[in-house]
Amino acid sequence: MIASFLQYKTKAGKKMWMYQAAIGVNPATGKSIRTTKRGFATKHEAEAALRRNLLNVDNHGYSENRNLKYQDIYEYFIKAYKNTVKESTLNRVLGLFKHHILPALGKYRIKDISTPMCQNIVNQWASELVDFRKIKNYAGLVFKEAKRLKIIYDNPMELVTLPKPVKKVGSEKFENFWDKNELKLFLECLDKEYEESNYKAVALFRLLAFTGMRKGEALALTWADFDFIHKTLAINKTVTRAVDNKMIVGTPKTPKSIRTLDLDSKTTAIIQRWQKRQRKELLILGFNADNLNQLVFSSNHNGLLTTSKPNKWLDHIIKKYNLKHIGVHGLRHTAASLFFESGATIKQVQEQLGHADVQTTLNIYTHVTKYTKKQTINKLSKYLGF
Repeated sequence: MIASFLQYKTKAGKKMWMYQAAIGVNPATGKSIRTTKRGFATKHEAEAALRRNLLNVDNHGYSENRNLKYQDIYEYFIKAYKNTVKESTLNRVLGLFKHHILPALGKYRIKDISTPMCQNIVNQWASELVDFRKIKNYAGLVFKEAKRLKIIYDNPMELVTLPKPVKKVGSEKFENFWDKNELKLFLECLDKEYEESNYKAVALFRLLAFTGMRKGEALALTWADFDFIHKTLAINKTVTRAVDNKMIVGTPKTPKSIRTLDLDSKTTAIIQRWQKRQRKELLILGFNADNLNQLVFSSNHNGLLTTSKPNKWLDHIIKKYNLKHIGVHGLRHTAASLFFESGATIKQVQEQLGHADVQTTLNIYTHVTKYTKKQTINKLSKYLGF
C-alpha cells in the first residue's frame, strides 16, 4: 500500500490533514483502488482513519463489490475455470449453469444469498434432477470464488444438507444390461440384421458388447488403431462435444482410458468384414479407401457419426425383435457383468473398461452381484432337487 498524508488549508484558513492511498487492486474487477479523505485535525487522526478503512476492506470487501450479483461472479469465475478442464467438460458445466444454476441464483446479490435460500434451491433440484449433487457442487464453486475475492466471508452452499434422492415406492429399477442369454439372443438378431445389409451397426454393436469400450471411443476409431495380426485395438481418443456443441475428436476421458484391448477371433473377423464392405462404399463415394486415418464408423458423408445414431440403431433392433430394452451404454455394462461372470478380477475389468477409479468398477460389480443373487439361489435349489 502506498499512502501520503498532506496538510492543507481550508477556505477559512484553518489547517487540516488529509490522506491519499492506493489500497490495492480489486480482484473482482482488476482495477486499482484509490481513496482520498479530508478533514482531519491532526496527522494522527488521518493515519487512524486510513487504518480503519483498510480494516473495513478486510472485513467486508470493497464497497463497489457489495452490489455484485451471483451472475457477475460466475462470469469472472468461468473465465479462469475454462482453462483448467477439457472442452467437453466445459461444455457440460456451461449447460448446468445455463439450465439450472443461473436461473435459480443468477439475479440475486451474492451477499444476500443465504444458506436457507440455498437449501430450498437444492431441495427443489433433488426433487427434479438425478445429478442434483453435482449441480450443487458447481454452484458452490462460484461462492468459493467470491469468498476468495473477499466479497463474501462464508459459502452458503457448504452448510446445505443434502436431501436423499426420492425413490418411488413399488417402482421397478431399470437394469441397463443384458445377461448371457439376452446377449446371445441379441447377437442372433445381429446376424439377421447383417443379412439385411445393416453392416455398420452389426460391427459397432459386436465391438461394444465384446470389449466394453465407450460409445465415444468407438466412434473415434480409425483403422490405424487396429492390429489384426495380433488381434488388438488401441484406445487413445474419443468423440466429445465442444463448447459450441459441435462434435470433435478429443483426448480420452482420463489417462486410464488410454489402453490396448485384445479382440476375440470372431469379433476380429466381423470388423475385418466391415472394413472390406466400407472400402466398397467409400470408393463409390469417391473417397480414398486405403487411408489408415479413415474413421471406422463414419457418417454417410464420411465425417463423424452423430452420437445419437447408434441409439436409434439399437432402439430399432430392440423393437423389431422384441428384446429387453437397454441403452447403448448398457452394452458396456453387459460386457462388464459378463467379464465378472467369466472369472475376471476387478483389476482386470477396471483395465479393460478404462476406469480411472477402481470404485467405479466395484460399483458395477456390486450392482451385478445384487441382480444375479436370485439366479444363484435358483441354481442351488435346482441342483439339490429339493
